[in-house]
Amino acid sequence: MEKIEDQMEFLLSAALRKCGNLQDAEDLAQETILAALLYEAKGKHIEKLRPWLTAVLSRKYCDMLRRRYRRPLVSMGVDFDAACEFPFPEDFGTMDEAQQTRRELAFLTATYREVMVRHYMEGQSVAEIAAALGIPEGTVKSRLSAGRSHVKKGIDNMEHYERPSYKPVRLSVSNSGCSGMNGEPCSLVEEDLIAQNLLYLAYEKPVSEEELARAIGIPMAYVEPVIRKLVKGELMRRTGNRLYTDFILFTAEDRARYIPAQKVFVEEHFNEIWKPCAEFWDRLGEKGFYQRLGGERQSALEWFCFFNIIDHGLYRAFSDALETEQVFPDRPDGGSWIAFGHILEEGSGQDRLIEAREYSYGGQNNIWLDNYLGARRVRMSVYYPEGLSVGLFYGTENGISEENLIKLLYIIESGIEIRDSGFDEHNLKSVPWLVECNILHYEGSRPALSIPVLYGKDMATLDSLLDKAQAELAETLKGPLKEFLKGKRKQLPAHLGSIPLQKQYMYSDHAMLMITLRHAMQKGLICNGDCDGKAQPPCPMILAIDELAEI
Repeated sequence: MEKIEDQMEFLLSAALRKCGNLQDAEDLAQETILAALLYEAKGKHIEKLRPWLTAVLSRKYCDMLRRRYRRPLVSMGVDFDAACEFPFPEDFGTMDEAQQTRRELAFLTATYREVMVRHYMEGQSVAEIAAALGIPEGTVKSRLSAGRSHVKKGIDNMEHYERPSYKPVRLSVSNSGCSGMNGEPCSLVEEDLIAQNLLYLAYEKPVSEEELARAIGIPMAYVEPVIRKLVKGELMRRTGNRLYTDFILFTAEDRARYIPAQKVFVEEHFNEIWKPCAEFWDRLGEKGFYQRLGGERQSALEWFCFFNIIDHGLYRAFSDALETEQVFPDRPDGGSWIAFGHILEEGSGQDRLIEAREYSYGGQNNIWLDNYLGARRVRMSVYYPEGLSVGLFYGTENGISEENLIKLLYIIESGIEIRDSGFDEHNLKSVPWLVECNILHYEGSRPALSIPVLYGKDMATLDSLLDKAQAELAETLKGPLKEFLKGKRKQLPAHLGSIPLQKQYMYSDHAMLMITLRHAMQKGLICNGDCDGKAQPPCPMILAIDELAEI
C-alpha cells in the first residue's frame, strides 16, 4: 500500500511544473502532504492516492494564486471528503486554466452548473449538495463527473464562438392569424438580440442549450431564461435534449427570387385578374351606402377593396390549387397564429431586400373594440403597403398604436368629446401626422375621417360583395396559379414538419398584389394613376361600427 510520505518527490515535481520556482513548489507540496495526513487522521481512506494528491495539489495552487493576485479565480480541485475518484488532470492549475475553467463553467446547463458551483466554488460536500437539492448522493457525483468532463472537453477543444457572438444577426418575426394578448409572437423577439440569434442558430438543425450558449458567446445562466421564454411561447420546440426553431425563416434572396416570374404572370393574366374587380365596382356603385360616402371616401373605399379582393382571392386560389388549408393553432398566449421570420441581411442581401420591399405589403389586419362608448363592436381593418410611398400611422415619433388609433377614429366619427371619453389625450399629438397619412383631414379646426366608415348592415353587405369577388378571382386563377407554383416551394430543414404549404410558397406569389396594383395605376384604373410617389394615396383601411341601437 502506498504511503503518503513517499509521494513527496512526485508532488514536488508536479508543483515545480506549476510554480516555476523551488520555494513555492516546496510550500505547495508540503501543504498537499499535510492535507492528506489530516484527511486520514479523521479516519478516512484514500483509495487512489496519486490522483487524489494531484487534484488537491491543483486546488492548493489555485488558492495560492487567488491569495497572491487577490482575484476571485475558480479553484477546481476537490474537497477532502468528496469526488476524489474524479480528479482533474495534473496540469490543471495555472491562472489561465482557472480563467478558462470559469468560462467553461458558465456554458454548462443548470443541471451540471449548480452542483459544480456548489462543490468547487462554495465548498459544499456531496452530502450537503444532495440534501440541498433533494437528490441522491450518487446523482451529485455523476453530475460532478459529467460537469468536469464538459469543462475539460471545452478547454481541450478551445472552441471558438460563432459569428453571431461578435456580429449579431437581426431577425424579425411576423405572424398570420390572431396575435396573442401581449402581441405574441412578435413581442417575444422584438428588441431582443439574444432571442433573435438563438432562433437563427437553432433553425438549420436541432442543437443543445450548451451549443447555443457557446455559439452566441453568452453564459448559460443568461441564455436559459430566454430559451424558456421562446419554448413557452412556442417559437422553439424541444426534441430530447435539443432545441429547434419551429417556424420558417426567409432571407432577402427568398423574398426577391420569384419577382421577375410574378411580373410575367401578372402581365399575361392582368385582364383575368382585373375582371372580378371591375365587376365588383359596378355592383358597389349601385349601393346606397357607397353613394352617400362622397368622393374622397369613395376612392378610399375602392382602394381598400382592391387590396382585399386581390389578397383574399390569391389566398383562396392558392388553397384551391394545392388543395390545402392553413390552420391556425390555438396558442398558450390566447392567440391563434402561425409565425414566420425574416433574416435582415447587410451588403448584397440589403440590395435584394430593397428590391423585395418595392412589391411588399402586410396582409389584412383586423383590430376590434367591444362595447366601447355606445358601440357594440368597432372593427378597423387595415393593409400596410410597404411597397408604396405611403405614410403609415405607426413607426414615427408622432405615430400611434393600432389600439389607440381605433379608439381615436371612433371618438372623432361619433362626435364624442375627448375629455368625456377617457381617451389618453397624449395620443392627440398624432393628429397632424394622421392628416399627412390621409387618414384624417380638417373640417375647420376639427379633425374628421378621410377613410370610409360603414355601419351595421352596410358593412355586412360590403363583406358579401367582397366575398363574391374573391371567389370569382380564385376560380379564375386556380388553374394558372397551380402551374405557376411548380418548383417554387422553399426547401426546409429536414426536421421541420409543422410548416403549412402557404408559408413554404409564401414568396412565390406574394408580390402579385403590388404588381397588379402598379399595372392598374399605370392604366388609370385606380387612384387616378398618380398616387405612386406623387401624392399620398388613401390609406387602405376601413372602420366598421355596430351601434347598440341597431341590436
